[in-house]
Amino acid sequence: MENITKIGVMGGTFDPVHIAHLAIAELAVEQLDLTKLLFVPAWVAPHKIDRKNKTASAEHRYEMLKLATRDNNKFDVSGIELDREGTSYTIDTLKQILGEYSGKVRLFMLIGSDNYLTFNTWLAPDEIHELATVVVYNRPGSHIDEVLPPFVMLNGPEMGITSTWIRDRILNNKSVHYFLPEEVKKYIYEQKLYNK
Repeated sequence: MENITKIGVMGGTFDPVHIAHLAIAELAVEQLDLTKLLFVPAWVAPHKIDRKNKTASAEHRYEMLKLATRDNNKFDVSGIELDREGTSYTIDTLKQILGEYSGKVRLFMLIGSDNYLTFNTWLAPDEIHELATVVVYNRPGSHIDEVLPPFVMLNGPEMGITSTWIRDRILNNKSVHYFLPEEVKKYIYEQKLYNK
């Protein structure tokens, strides 16, 4: 029987990566029996930076992901969308990831329930389904009880932590202890990210 490399793909801005991201990724590795899960940070154009709620550069977001995932040999970080810059379409990212692996590969793409509800508006949704099994996890404000095939539902608690909420707490000098991996929290304060 031929070995299949099962790769999970979790995209997002990860600004910053927090414990809910990591917990969802861990559930995915376990439930889908993944060989590896790739965190794929999106490139954010400088003109889209929210001046009210400060954001981190692509380099900082990538570095925080590396810190957050380095003690888990099932997790990895891919900079392909950062290298590409500009608007990254999921279909292009999946094709590029498939091209980086030899042998039989099966992709599992994780999306939040908010994205599930608008998935038909994405570029080439049918082709995305051909390239990957799309796995949905619940996000605050868009809870769903089930998904229609070919989507698959990830089982687990809904986690109400968001990067926006964490940035807001840092901006207002409130504790983010326990909400971030310790090394990520330390990096944020050392680099003075998300401050006024």
